[in-house]
Formats: sequence, C-alpha cells, structure tokens
Amino acid sequence: MMKHNIPFSPLPQELMFKIGERFLSTGARISKLFPFLETELKQGEIGIEKEMYATIMAIMFAFYFIFGFLVTYIFATRFAPENALSLGLLIGAVFAFLVFFQVLLYPKIIVKKKVRNVERNLIFALRTLLVEIKSGVTLFDAITIVADGDNGQVSFEFKRAIEKIEAGMFQEESLEELAENNPSLFFRRAIWQLVNGLKAGSDISTVMEALVENLAKEKENQVRRYGNSLKLLSLLYMMLGAIIPALGLTFLIILSTFPQINIDEPVFWGMLGFILVGQFMYLGVIKSARPTLMGDE
Repeated sequence: MMKHNIPFSPLPQELMFKIGERFLSTGARISKLFPFLETELKQGEIGIEKEMYATIMAIMFAFYFIFGFLVTYIFATRFAPENALSLGLLIGAVFAFLVFFQVLLYPKIIVKKKVRNVERNLIFALRTLLVEIKSGVTLFDAITIVADGDNGQVSFEFKRAIEKIEAGMFQEESLEELAENNPSLFFRRAIWQLVNGLKAGSDISTVMEALVENLAKEKENQVRRYGNSLKLLSLLYMMLGAIIPALGLTFLIILSTFPQINIDEPVFWGMLGFILVGQFMYLGVIKSARPTLMGDE
C-alpha cells in the first residue's frame, strides 16, 4: 500500500503517529462525524486507519490554533492591544479550521487524481484486452500484457490482480476485489461486466467489445458536454479577463481626475494582481472540467 505524507504536518509523520496513539479514543469519536473518511482513505491508499487520521487532524487543529493565536496576539499587542485577545482567538480559529478541512479533503483529492489516472488510459487498456482475446490469447495472459504495458494506473491495478491470481486466488475473485477497491466508476463497471461474463460462461470477446463500445460512446458524450461548457467558460473569460478590467480601469482613470478622490498606484497593482489570480483560477476550472476518459489526446 502506498504511503502519503499528510499535508501541513508540523512534525515528522512517525512522530505524529506516536503522539496520536495517546488520543486514539478522541480520533475514533471524530471519525464517526465523517462516514466517508474510511472509504476515501482506503481507495486513496493513504495507508492510515480512519481513527489515526482523525486523531492527527485534531492534533493539527490544536497546533495551528495555538500557533495562529500566538502570532496574532504578539502582533496585535503592538498595534491594537485592546483587541489582541479577541483577534488572536478569531485568527487562530480561522487558521486552524482552514488547515483542518484541507487535511480532511486530502484523501478526496488523492482519490480524484487516481480516478483521472485510471480513466485516462482505460479505453486503450480495454481495447488491448479485446485485440489480444480475439487473437486467441487467454484472459489471464491478456491482462498480463496490459499490466506489463504503458497504461498508467490501469497497468498498476492489473498488476495487483495478477499477483493475487499467481498467489492462488481465483481469477473472478481477484477481479471482483480489484473493482471493489477502485474509486473509478467506469473501471468498476468494466470489471464487474467482465466478471459477470466469466461467471455466465459468455464469450469474453463479445463482452469486451460491448465494454469498449459503451466507453467510446460515453467518451463522446463527455467531449460534447465539455465543448458546450467551454462556450460558457469562454464568455466568462471575456467578461472577467477583458471587459470588466478594461471598464474598471477606464472608470478609475475618470475618478482620478476628481481632486476629492485619491487613487494611488497600489490600486492599479492590486487590480493587476486580481486579474492574474483570476487567470490562474480560470485555467484550473478548464483543467478540472476536462473529460476523464479523454486521455492525453
């Protein structure tokens, strides 16, 4: 199982585990508040039990609350001593909650990356299986060929199935377990249909051909929806990236001609920074909206 370092950890992970062992009962109660945490940790292969992960989240919340409180309180005593305590508590709580929810969402982020890596190469891997099976190769040998090929996360997943089959597990059981532990809906659906075909004694090549055809149609639908969403996103980009900044700049220039209104240079630098942040956010939205089955085409 893969090991992932928990983000924002103030101490080495091994030391965090040792500290967390003393508060596992607290972590067990916290983990009950997040029922999907165990599934996300398992599918994301974080390699940490849900009780320990929840305990580490609580420890990091306490650490960053104290850290944020102390830093804010020290600075506030110089500039606003009458509000130092309240500002320290407020900033410390906000900082701690931000870190807490970021760590809570970390397994979900890992799972989404894994899903994208699996689905990016899924159609190509299934087509390889189909070609090999039609040429007379057994399903086990076809899976071995895909596992040894350059199919990204799909090859890695099939290698696990091969290892379990070689260790003595039945082929159907190995594939079922592979599907259960994978977060990709399309991968699970493909493996389950393959297993059902094996159990029913159907022609595997016919099953694989139907799988590839269905995924190809789903890919076309995803690309079509993506193209439609790009039209709206392009309009949004023109509004936020060109029209609104141009009108805003013109409006500021007009306001600067009035002697009662003082518009300094930092205002324009702030406007430039806002536009740059908006550009990066737009690129992130475009990337996240890209179809998962589209691959690297």
